[in-house]
Amino acid sequence: MKIQDYCDTVAGSLQLRVPLRQFCRGGIVTDDREMNRQLDMLERAGQATVPLTIRGEKGSGKDRIAQYAHDLSRRRRAPLVKTNCAYLTEEQMYIELFGTAARADLGLLHRAAGGSLYIENADLMPAFVQYQLMNHIQRQEANDVRFMICLQQQGQSSGLCEQMSYHFSSLVFDIPPLRQRPQDILLLAFQQLQQLWQEYGLERTLGPAVMSAMLSYEWPSNTRQLTHTIERMAFMSDDRLMDSVHLLQRCLSPTEQVKPLSEEIAAPPDSRSLKQMVQDYEIMVIHQYIEQYGSLRKAAGVLKSSPATLSRKITEYNLLPQSEK
Repeated sequence: MKIQDYCDTVAGSLQLRVPLRQFCRGGIVTDDREMNRQLDMLERAGQATVPLTIRGEKGSGKDRIAQYAHDLSRRRRAPLVKTNCAYLTEEQMYIELFGTAARADLGLLHRAAGGSLYIENADLMPAFVQYQLMNHIQRQEANDVRFMICLQQQGQSSGLCEQMSYHFSSLVFDIPPLRQRPQDILLLAFQQLQQLWQEYGLERTLGPAVMSAMLSYEWPSNTRQLTHTIERMAFMSDDRLMDSVHLLQRCLSPTEQVKPLSEEIAAPPDSRSLKQMVQDYEIMVIHQYIEQYGSLRKAAGVLKSSPATLSRKITEYNLLPQSEK
């Protein structure tokens, strides 16, 4: 995808050609074909009570899909109750779902009656609790609850007992990772800038160089990482226009840095100062040569520089974890 397919550049700033709301469905911003196909499926099944399985990597927005599925249903006026198996022991998970022997009404199954129950990281649910839950459902004691589970594992049955895996196989929503949806990286960045303006009155825009760098990055923590990075950039930037690759580098964690930049990314826009152009070019070259030759010393030799000079620049530009500087 090309930035110019979605944006015009005005005074160095990228501006969407069409309103962001045209890409928004129930709070989910996307122009990805596969995401839209699955959202169509979710809307067709909106009034159904079949269980829903949502699969995706960490930070991919599984809770938003669950909320949208709940909002589409006739249960939307009843609660959407959530729990996360990743932080609970077997005993805690059992009490969380079923309550105590004295107070069953304290359990989530009771509180979600007439609505939906969203179980995050269900593949980590202890086997004993899985069997108890399935027995509860099969005895028709589920108090009219629509179940939604989310999985981080790729396999449908990873960590799940056979009964539970079969029960939750009727409607499955697979969220593609953000690295496979470059157009959504661009759109989600604009959405986050809008939210910063609405919440804090903080006006920020993005330039072509930093957007190109963002599109070249794989975002291992997906949507969550992207929105947090945009937020940090907005608060750290002294200028309304954010078009510094160095700023993006500083706002990513030290172990998660932008990959080597393409020639299109390296091409400096007119809005940058000469100093910033030089810094961005040095960042690109240092990344490229260290990755290609595998060590700082070899990269320095090829660049006809000294290891000490490269080490100083790595520290200056915050390119490597502190432990490696």
